[in-house]
Amino acid sequence: MRNTKWIYRAEKIKKDNINLDSDIVQILYNRGIENNEEIDIFINGTLENLIDPFKMKDMRKAVERVLLAKNNNEKIWIYGDYDVDGITSTSLCFLALKEIGINVEYYIPLRDEGYGLNKNALKYIKDQGGDLVITVDCGISSRDEIDYANELGLDVIITDHHEINNEMPKAHSVINPKREDNEIDYKYFAGVGTAYMLMFGIYITLDRKTEIYKYLDIVAIGTIADIVPLKGQNRILVKRGLELLKSSKWLGLNMLLKNLYENPMDKKFDTYDVGFIIAPIFNAAGRLEDAKMAVELFVSDDHVKCTNLIFDLIGKNSERKEIQSEILEKAEIVIEKKELDKDQVIVVAEEKFHHGVIGIVASKILDKYYKPTIIMEIKPEEGIATASCRSTEFFNMIEALKSMEDYFVKYGGHAGAAGFSIEIDKIEGFIESINNYAKLKLDENDKKKPIKVDCELSMMKISYDMMDKLSLLEPYGFGNASPLFVMKDCSFSNFRAIGKDKTHTMFNIIKNGTEIKNAVWFNSSEIIEKMSGIDRIDIAFKLKMETYKDKYQYKIFIEDVKESKESASESEYEILKNIKFPIKSVFYTRRNLESEKIGFNNEDEDMNIYIGRNKIGFLDFQTKELLKKLKLYYNYDFNIKTMKIEKKDENYNVFIEIEKNNEFKTLSFEKGNIFKDIKQFLIGDLPYNSIQKKVLSKIFKSNEKLNVVMEKGRGIKTIIKTISLYYNTIGRKVLIVTKENYIIKDREIKSSYKYEDGYDFYIYFGNEKIENLDNYNLIINDMDNIKSEFIKIIDNYKIVENIKIISDEKGNKSDIQVYCNNLPRSIKKDYLNKINTNKEVVGTEEIKILL
Repeated sequence: MRNTKWIYRAEKIKKDNINLDSDIVQILYNRGIENNEEIDIFINGTLENLIDPFKMKDMRKAVERVLLAKNNNEKIWIYGDYDVDGITSTSLCFLALKEIGINVEYYIPLRDEGYGLNKNALKYIKDQGGDLVITVDCGISSRDEIDYANELGLDVIITDHHEINNEMPKAHSVINPKREDNEIDYKYFAGVGTAYMLMFGIYITLDRKTEIYKYLDIVAIGTIADIVPLKGQNRILVKRGLELLKSSKWLGLNMLLKNLYENPMDKKFDTYDVGFIIAPIFNAAGRLEDAKMAVELFVSDDHVKCTNLIFDLIGKNSERKEIQSEILEKAEIVIEKKELDKDQVIVVAEEKFHHGVIGIVASKILDKYYKPTIIMEIKPEEGIATASCRSTEFFNMIEALKSMEDYFVKYGGHAGAAGFSIEIDKIEGFIESINNYAKLKLDENDKKKPIKVDCELSMMKISYDMMDKLSLLEPYGFGNASPLFVMKDCSFSNFRAIGKDKTHTMFNIIKNGTEIKNAVWFNSSEIIEKMSGIDRIDIAFKLKMETYKDKYQYKIFIEDVKESKESASESEYEILKNIKFPIKSVFYTRRNLESEKIGFNNEDEDMNIYIGRNKIGFLDFQTKELLKKLKLYYNYDFNIKTMKIEKKDENYNVFIEIEKNNEFKTLSFEKGNIFKDIKQFLIGDLPYNSIQKKVLSKIFKSNEKLNVVMEKGRGIKTIIKTISLYYNTIGRKVLIVTKENYIIKDREIKSSYKYEDGYDFYIYFGNEKIENLDNYNLIINDMDNIKSEFIKIIDNYKIVENIKIISDEKGNKSDIQVYCNNLPRSIKKDYLNKINTNKEVVGTEEIKILL
């Protein structure tokens, strides 16, 4: 329907050794977070996981120079940039250095001065008595300016994060995460993150390490605004910084947040708040006037001054929006008139385009046309144009500019965002050159907007539990985007245009009898006519949890839609068997349930919540259906644990955890009846297979020591559980000695890596030689030193002719039903009946469990 291509970030993976929801593991894997240690740090990482700043080249040298300036009462100047990264970097360093008694000032150039260091500014700093300059978010390409500073007798410490395109400047110290000679391989700090590492090093040296953490709200704002990857170190900085926002120690920031939000102390700030509400206000000053006023708001402790600054900044931001809208409209008119959207790279060069907003305009043009975009402001009186560039992921803008650098007065930036100055008479030649360059680099497939899908998501998993698990991945941002899901083969209803200008659409999604209403698709009104002839669709979407009248709602926000051509890749049974407990949920009641014990009533098939015989609440539809199917297919029972209760205006919100009830109970006393109850508990109406019957019969009828040789996948765990449950029922204890993880991680089985005294029945499962074999009652698998007192039982099952075994991979892609362990017990029983009546069946290797 649209010129898009759906890209699955990675093949579906399975990791059984991680106690996380399989979809969460997949999302982490898609972001390059693959092993258990990386996952643990990503989810549970703290400030203690921050890198040692002294592993960055020149860090110790820089710290020593700053502390020398402190001891000699030298004046340090912070030289920043006029964007949010530069503003926050400057504010951070000013506040942190001032706190430890350093004589500190700051300088931020006006936009008309251009990005980075300039010689006039350095002369001004020297004339004002400056001894040491610390650059933040700039300096790495200022070789001539650093040489000039050296001539003036100014020491310069560069902290910058931009690409090192040529020889480094001859500064006193150069701190940059992209230096190849760093002892760390983390390269993704923003300018403010790099500056923070210098301040971190200083505070560590002064034995004041924890005091530097209070600045992380400032660091978070700059890091999010500069659109660097929110993974690794940036994630740790931003996650803690967002938490600090609600109670910021910086008067101006605190007052601004109270102006923007009704109850900031009660709010959970996220990257949207920073990127689209807070940061643009600081950015507006640098875009339209003087970024120093934004720094003043961060560093001032005067209420009246902060009030005036907030008023001015919010006014500037409103003015910025108006100018931006006007320039965007003009740019789109030029594009349509000149058909620039047919070019490889869209280049719009006009007079009276405000240079402070052309970067935002370029981003919006890129979003609309999905082509590399360059917006230029022509300045006839100066004979040059300044440009902002934004690019797709398939076109490296900085590499393109580097290949034709002779055109530029100055250039710099990243693969996705860059800028340059160019003489006016070179513009036409540049436009031709960059389009020719793009023709060589881009093919037609590169011009389709990629929809990067994390994984398919079942409708039954869209619940409070899934939203709670997804919250482990926050904060979202560049490099850790809000997960994008796909749901295949859906029907839909009530498709309609919404919004003031009717530019958005809304519709209901229906799948397997479940409906989620009012899915929103922004800027999609042109799709309405195309949807009229389609019955089934695949949707790519993001999820958000909202509250209405103190109750939680799950909202679907559509990213793209295409006509459905295939069914879901993952079976319902596979989804159900991979559910991780506990499942979190919330229900609503008018009854105060403090100290009340809640649970399910086995007579109620709708999984309502009870106190005794009294129904007091119900689960959301998806969670209820999930539990009903687990009970129906696999005979699961559940327990409920109340986690917290919140009193709201209209009801109590009761937050619960639902656990699988693994407790075996029996009212039987006779040995035979106990075994019947155990079998029903473990495998239902299915019989034990041939080897299970032999082993259990020998153990419980003849009480003999056994050495059983059998393969994994033939029901070893069921044998072990049967023995354990029986002995536990009669008040005796069983120990399994093994190194097999799938046994050790089962909380129902008492297991150990080595022999322990005090048990009534011992099982060894493994292939390694061990001492004191005569202490064991059952040894599973072949060993050389088994004594003759052990009776050897070898599992001699056969694959009969009517069974066709295929690989797991083929099974997942097969249109026919294939036996696997995820199937419900009733279907497994059907398979067994077919096998016994010589009917042909198809299964993976797991079908061996039935023989």
